[in-house]
Amino acid sequence: MINMNIVKDYFLKMVDNISFIELKDEKILKIKDYTLTSYIPLPIVTDTLINGIKDGRFKEELNLVHIIEGMIYMLGIDLDFKYNEEYKKILYKFNSNIEDFILYTGLKLDESGEDDKSAIFFRALTNINNENISGLFNYAVSLEKIAKKFIESKEEKKGKEFLLESTNILENILDLDPNFSLAYYKLGYHYKYYGQFQKARLMWEKYINLDEDKMRLQEIREELTVIEDDAEYEEGLNCLSRGNYNGALDKFLSLLQKYSDNWNLYYMTGIAYKGLGVYEDAIENLIEAINLGGDNSDIYNELGISLFAIGNEKEAIDILTKGFELDNKNYKLIFNRGLIYYQLGLKEKALKDIKMAYELNPQDVSVRKTYEQLGK
Repeated sequence: MINMNIVKDYFLKMVDNISFIELKDEKILKIKDYTLTSYIPLPIVTDTLINGIKDGRFKEELNLVHIIEGMIYMLGIDLDFKYNEEYKKILYKFNSNIEDFILYTGLKLDESGEDDKSAIFFRALTNINNENISGLFNYAVSLEKIAKKFIESKEEKKGKEFLLESTNILENILDLDPNFSLAYYKLGYHYKYYGQFQKARLMWEKYINLDEDKMRLQEIREELTVIEDDAEYEEGLNCLSRGNYNGALDKFLSLLQKYSDNWNLYYMTGIAYKGLGVYEDAIENLIEAINLGGDNSDIYNELGISLFAIGNEKEAIDILTKGFELDNKNYKLIFNRGLIYYQLGLKEKALKDIKMAYELNPQDVSVRKTYEQLGK
């Protein structure tokens, strides 16, 4: 969930660089057939105002261009400013192609490395027209640049909020134009950063069919190769979560041919076999996961269950005990050991374990019900 206040506050702080000028009653400022009334405060960038006063440009009168600049700034800084609608009318009166002017200025600022100023112009453009795809795309890229700066300076929370808003804008672009190739290009990198490799792969595969830039296409083909195994692993996990154990096995066994020293792959393969009821193969893979250094106590839990399923109760108890010694907060281990004790008729030991599991996690409905039944 995006904390919009972080992005909003970042731009609102820039209002300190805006000064407001009010027309005196006898003063009239016309923009073509639009007359500015005295109640509308006229924004001007403070640096522009100071420089204008210094060199005498504002001695006689204000330059309309600088007021227009100030209005664009306000539209980019404060999306909810009281006079935004008036400013929009004025900007269109001043130049019917104002959107192109703002985009061009934003791009020039970006070229000169003025990231915050260019972001303000692109943000203003999206405020004026939230379906201007060039404005939306360049604003998304500006947010991405700001995100990168925050992340590199160890302010990851702020950086991630800017990146999330950038991602949302890129996704909105595709709602407006499903063939806008650069949105797919950028989103692939965003999803890769989030660890959503299947989505990254999907974005880049769509991008390849839409763009003609040879250098970018080669870049993305190389990126697809880099994330291929991660995407396959993620697909295997998704199959597991849906109960498609055969599908999961296909993915994990294929990956094990490349990564035969990866304990986590053996662990996931073991879970898939267990889901299919092929307990001997599940046990073999779970043991291999432990032998390769897997220190996740859930491996011991899955192995204990599988051993119990083939009738090796004593071995199952030993494994669950070892797992609990590794992680004495994992209530599932002690709960399952208690269930095995109960099956063996060792009710006192069973009640002791299940009570401990309940105390570790009283929110687990199955544990609570079992504990209440045994207590009776």
